[in-house]
Amino acid sequence: MKQITNQTIYQCEYCNKRFVTKSGCKRHEKNNCRNENNPRIKNCTHDKIETKYTSMIGEPWNYEPDYDYCVDCGKIFY
Repeated sequence: MKQITNQTIYQCEYCNKRFVTKSGCKRHEKNNCRNENNPRIKNCTHDKIETKYTSMIGEPWNYEPDYDYCVDCGKIFY
């Protein structure tokens, strides 16, 4: 999210749609933005999507899922 200078208008980073409130812009980016550059959208056409696991802090033997990624093109999905 970027704030347009000298205005109280907020703009989506991915589709450049403008909003009056900061919370409205954040809600749009998280739930409604369907732009292909949005990392929350799983719009990869490849079939090989795997999950990256990281160890928990203080417990190196326990792993938790961190993010999904495409093996073919390398796109990361949060």
